[in-house]
Amino acid sequence: MLQITVTARHFKAPEELHTAIEQELQKLRRFYPGPLKAHIVLEEERGFKHVEILLNADGEEFVVKEKGDSYIAALNRAVDILVRQLRKQKTRRQGR
Repeated sequence: MLQITVTARHFKAPEELHTAIEQELQKLRRFYPGPLKAHIVLEEERGFKHVEILLNADGEEFVVKEKGDSYIAALNRAVDILVRQLRKQKTRRQGR
């Protein structure tokens, strides 16, 4: 199960952006089969689009902040970082 909450600060996020966020975050399901809760914060500052992802994976907290020329670019980089973190966590867990 993947629960997603999106907060857009000072603007209304278009439906296409919500769809893109859901599609990108589905990648995380491959690396963590348990319940996931994601809170995504979108905001624009000095011309850059900022994406912050707060991910709760069964009690484990992951926080990633990225910025880019577009929300999609920042989102893609943030999800790539989360994938690496989840892989690392999975490896640690299997090593125990």
